[in-house]
Amino acid sequence: MLVEKITGRPMAEQITDRVITRIGLRHTDFPGVGDQTIRRPHPEGYAKDDPKAPLTDVTESDPSMGWAAGQLISTPSDVDRFFTALLAGRLLAPAQLKEMRTTVAAPEMGKGVRYGLGLMSTPLSCGGVAWGHGGDIPGYSTSNAATEDGRAVTIAVTELPTDLAQIGHLNAAVDAALCE
Repeated sequence: MLVEKITGRPMAEQITDRVITRIGLRHTDFPGVGDQTIRRPHPEGYAKDDPKAPLTDVTESDPSMGWAAGQLISTPSDVDRFFTALLAGRLLAPAQLKEMRTTVAAPEMGKGVRYGLGLMSTPLSCGGVAWGHGGDIPGYSTSNAATEDGRAVTIAVTELPTDLAQIGHLNAAVDAALCE
């Protein structure tokens, strides 16, 4: 809401102009309210309200409930492109990026994890840290990270993790992809 108040323009337009178009995200969209279609080939997403119930296909849903925090639809390669561009300073002025990287301890998110203004830093098993910010919406979960030297990985699954063990497997896969 702050972006719209300051610019006088819709959030979708600002994200499209300032991020999607600027860094060439060719497979990323900010669908409109009520738009339940995914414009490109995609996996189906599944969810269940009751752990004992079968999975339900929730692919066709309106992501606008997530608005600025989750309305985007993207591919893993575009997510990687976004984080490498962000960390390389291609989206923000140095002072703004420094503010995003100013973090506080967030032990509830994992051992050594720190959280700032939309960015998390996670220590890597091979040394150093990776920066990222995953996302979840019914039917899909994304774990991602990028390093200072431009390595990046995004893992997308088609059901939300249901316990800490599953989240741990995703985090371990991101770490392995960046460290091996």
